[in-house]
Amino acid sequence: MDKQELLNKIELSEKRCNAFVSEDKKKGSLADYADLAENGLWADAIEKALSENEVLVIPAREEPYLIEHSVKIPSDRRIEAYGAVLKIADGNRELMFRNANTADGTHTPIKVEKSDENIAILGGRYEEPYRGRGGYGTSGMYDNERSYYGVSTCLYFSNVRGLVLRDLEFAHCAGFAVQTGNITDAVMENISFDSCYADGLHINGGCHNFTIRDIKGSVGDDLVALNAYDWPISSANFGPIENVLCENLELSKECKYPALRIQPGMYEFNDGSRVDCAVKNVILSDIRGITTYKMYYQTPPYKIGEEPRADNAGTLKNIWFSDINVDLYAPIDALGPYVESDPECGHFGAFEICSNADNINFENINLISHKDKYPLSHLIYIGRKSVKTDDGWEIFDPYLEYSVREINLKNIRIDGIPADDNQVIYYSKL
Repeated sequence: MDKQELLNKIELSEKRCNAFVSEDKKKGSLADYADLAENGLWADAIEKALSENEVLVIPAREEPYLIEHSVKIPSDRRIEAYGAVLKIADGNRELMFRNANTADGTHTPIKVEKSDENIAILGGRYEEPYRGRGGYGTSGMYDNERSYYGVSTCLYFSNVRGLVLRDLEFAHCAGFAVQTGNITDAVMENISFDSCYADGLHINGGCHNFTIRDIKGSVGDDLVALNAYDWPISSANFGPIENVLCENLELSKECKYPALRIQPGMYEFNDGSRVDCAVKNVILSDIRGITTYKMYYQTPPYKIGEEPRADNAGTLKNIWFSDINVDLYAPIDALGPYVESDPECGHFGAFEICSNADNINFENINLISHKDKYPLSHLIYIGRKSVKTDDGWEIFDPYLEYSVREINLKNIRIDGIPADDNQVIYYSKL
């Protein structure tokens, strides 16, 4: 697929999403269900209102709507919450909203029996009561039993065709703000993050035809993560991600981990079968504030001498980066070899690739390198990584098998000067 074909496919998907959002449907107001909000808690009232109205208006008011348990959204529903604040109630460790017919693909490939269609949330501020990172069983759980082990988020959607999230603000999310998997046709547009502590948009496997546009703010980890492969603690959906447009992204300057991850990999299910969690056909353009784009498979850290997870690098194909400014003022991971410019393991890059990659394109990229402080920094780093800790752990995966077939460069500038290929790409010696 070439770039124009991809843009055409994304345009058709976006038109379909916009069409169902604009449909004239039965509309109701949450104010009419206030008698169900006992003790100022609104989850039951919202679920009742959604069961009786295709469009639910949540009116603006001075006080936030407190959510005491996760709320399930059925198919063909639109929530309009402009000016409203919805907040996880103290003591509620569950996520805020999810669709009704989610699907967990952690242990075996998903066999869809019933899915959801045409869900939209427009407007509103979505808050959690935390002031630091949580998730992973402490917040944002699917339910109190944590029956979806890898779900750790404020909003979760999986097994849906047609999803629109537009004009949303997230605040103080301890886990991911939005987590998705097995979604076809989605628009995530004009979304901001106010002091969130993990990933902003955490897109897991099985996602196709996504428009991600006008995303900004402060997060504690990846602003956007296209994690087709992920650790079981961070996903319930594994498989390819295909056909994605990400444009106009801006990370706030105060963020301590200015990253964007694109993670393919081979994932092994319980029965030993495998799926290539490939990432294919992705455009990323007009991006500011990110210092590192991670495009490599990575296991959890493991003791040297022990076996890591039995997975491996996956496919990365047809990726277009354009109109991106990177100030590589420091390595994203402040680990000894990088900080100390270790000649063997201290090389790092703004774009790091260790996948089975083909047709990766860079155009109109401007890098500020800071070579005076970090002489082993590069625009593009290709190959294995290895960092061994003093107490005997390996952070990365120096055993990986990978291949890189085609890298295309156009109008690359380093410290304001046009750069040739020899200045741009470093191939790992590991």
